[in-house]
Amino acid sequence: MASKQINDKIKLYQSKQRIEVNMKVKINHRLSVLATFIDEKDRIIDVGCDHALLDIYLAQNRKDIRIIASDVKEGPLKQATENIKKYQLQNKITLKLGNGIEPIEDDIDTVVISGMGGALMVGILKYRTPLLKKVKKIILSPNNDVEFVRREIVKLGYKIEREKLVLDHNFIYPIIEFTKGKQHYSKKEYLFGPLLLKEKDPLFITYLTKQKEATEKLLTILPKKYIKRRIQLKQKLKLLNTIL
Repeated sequence: MASKQINDKIKLYQSKQRIEVNMKVKINHRLSVLATFIDEKDRIIDVGCDHALLDIYLAQNRKDIRIIASDVKEGPLKQATENIKKYQLQNKITLKLGNGIEPIEDDIDTVVISGMGGALMVGILKYRTPLLKKVKKIILSPNNDVEFVRREIVKLGYKIEREKLVLDHNFIYPIIEFTKGKQHYSKKEYLFGPLLLKEKDPLFITYLTKQKEATEKLLTILPKKYIKRRIQLKQKLKLLNTIL
């Protein structure tokens, strides 16, 4: 009797393992769109991987992909470890504790960062710029400071290859792919995205309308002593009016 109970438990455990292996991880819309920017044979480092859901999704859907998932905090990495074990992807995802792009390895050619402020992303990439030597592609989805991100990554020797806006939980986020190369951009292109300006997706118009409303509101409450900032906002508003 005891032997039968043990065998039943073993079968139940094995069945549960098979189910988890075959399960597909669920990710939000923002990450699912970001994943379309990542190719089958990319060798990526996901900086600030949090719970590694993007990495698990990529490992399940990109046969030959190579993934380093890194985070500066032990807490998220602990949860990421549990998630990766749950889906039995230990052989496809390497977890590393480290600051910014410091955990990068020689064969990595793509850097992915999502869900952070733009200034923080730029700081991460500029802090250890020599580590980008072999990086051909940088994919970023900043929460803010998008103009600053475009300008600073271009200064690092990259050009804007692809751009897309994504609506997720009532917020509109940009996703930008930079590739090695040189390209000159205008003030308007840095502000709103050279490729987004060309495509003029309906979501882009909504995005710009929200920016216009926010800029107008800021101008009404910003004290007149902030002369330089007020000039910048008025210039932005003028450019917005040429598009809308």
